[in-house]
Amino acid sequence: MHEDERKEFKKTTNELREAIISIASILNKHKYGELFFGIKNDGTPYKFEITDSTLRDISRKIYEGIKPQIFPNIEITTFKGIEVIRVEFKGEDIPYSAFGKYYIRVADEDRELTPKELRNIMIAKEYEENWCDKLSNLTISDIKMETLKTFYDNATECGRLPKINFDPKSLLLKHNLLRNNYLTNAGAMLFSNSNPITLKLVVFATDKRETILDLKTIKGNIFDLINEGMDFVIKNIRWRVVVDGQTIERKEIPEIPLIALREAIINCFAHARYDGNVQHEIDIYSNRISIINPGSFANDYLPTDFFERDLKSYLRNQAIADILYLCKDVETCGHGLKKIYILCKEANVDVSFINNENDFTIEFSRIDRNKSGEINGEINGEISKDEIAVLNVLKDNHKAIKKEIIIKTNFSSRKIDRLIKNLKAKGLIKRIGSNKTGYWEVLK
Repeated sequence: MHEDERKEFKKTTNELREAIISIASILNKHKYGELFFGIKNDGTPYKFEITDSTLRDISRKIYEGIKPQIFPNIEITTFKGIEVIRVEFKGEDIPYSAFGKYYIRVADEDRELTPKELRNIMIAKEYEENWCDKLSNLTISDIKMETLKTFYDNATECGRLPKINFDPKSLLLKHNLLRNNYLTNAGAMLFSNSNPITLKLVVFATDKRETILDLKTIKGNIFDLINEGMDFVIKNIRWRVVVDGQTIERKEIPEIPLIALREAIINCFAHARYDGNVQHEIDIYSNRISIINPGSFANDYLPTDFFERDLKSYLRNQAIADILYLCKDVETCGHGLKKIYILCKEANVDVSFINNENDFTIEFSRIDRNKSGEINGEINGEISKDEIAVLNVLKDNHKAIKKEIIIKTNFSSRKIDRLIKNLKAKGLIKRIGSNKTGYWEVLK
C-alpha cells in the first residue's frame, strides 16, 4: 500500500492530532477515505502497543476535533502479520474543520485552505443543498395568475414550451415548482403574489452616493421586478436620435444597449441568494449604472473569463434559471455575460464587476455630463426619453399647442416648458412664426 489523496498512514497514535487533520482534509476533498495507525510513510508496518482503550480514545478525539462531527468505523486489522488500526470515514457535510481550521488534501499532504478556497467550497455546498427545490409555506392559491399566464404566453410564443391548454397546476408540477400542494422556493420567488423580493431603484446626481434625484423601493416576484427594473432604467438613461437622411423616420438609440441591460437585470435575479433578507438594487449615477444582487459571483472563474471563452457557469438557482430560459429571458449557461460584453463593446460601453462576500455588482459606463461641463442634458446628439416623447408629438402635429402636448405625454405644464427649452437648445426644434399662429419645425 501507499499513501494517496484518500489514504493516510501514521506510525502510532502519538500522531493522532496530525491524523485528525488528515481526516478533515480528505473529507473536504473526497468526502470519504481511510487512515491507518501502525504503518510508516513508506508503506511498511510498524508494531506498537494497542490496548483496550486505544480505539475509544481515537473515536473520542476524532469526535471532539472535527466539526461537524463524524462517526468513523474504527477496527483492528492485520497488515503483513502486524496488528494495525484502520479508520474508515465518510461525510457529506463539508467543509469540515480540524481544531478550528480548514484543510484540503493535495496528493498525500494536508494543506490549510485559503479564505477563497473555503468560500468556493461553501458555494459548492450551497448548490448541492438545492434551495430552489425546498418547499415554501405558500400554496397554489398564492400564485399571481397574471404573471404565470404571461410567462406561459411568452414561452409558447417563442417555441420553448409546447402550446397546450393553460393549466396552472399542471404547468407548475411539470417544472417542479409545486409539490404536495405547496410551492417550492423557486415557484414562490417566480410567481407568488406575496411580494417575496425587494428592489431598490436610485438615481444619484453625481458619481457618488450623495444627492438623490429619485428613489423607489418596490416589492414583488422575480418577473414583476425584472419589468420594473427595466422600466426604471429606460426612463432614466439618455437617448440619441439618428436620422438616415433618406426618410423622415428617426431612430432612437440608448446610451447603453437595452438587451445588455435586460440581460444583466435578469442575471441579477437568476443568480442571487434567496435564503435570507433579499434586496436587489439598481443605482444610476452620472457616470455609470450599477446592478447589484445579493450573493457573490457563484463561479470559480472571473466574470471576465466568460467574455472570450466558452465556459460553463454554475447556476445558483437552477430551477429559476430554467424558467427564465423558457421565455427567452436568459441565455444558456455562461453565454449571458458574453452577450453583454459583445453588445457593449460595439456601443463603446465599458463593463466592469465588483465581487464582494455578500453581493455581486455589474456596472455599465456612461459619459459623465457633470465632469465634462455639459449639465442638464445639453450634450450634442443625446436626448432623454421625456424629450423624445415631446418631440414625437411635435413630429406628428407641427401646430400642436401646449395643452395637446400635456394630454399626449401626461407631463405637467412646467415640465413641458423645460423640455421644449431643452429641445430648442439642442437644435432639435425651431419655432416658426408667432406663438399664436406659428408652428414647430422639427430640425433633426
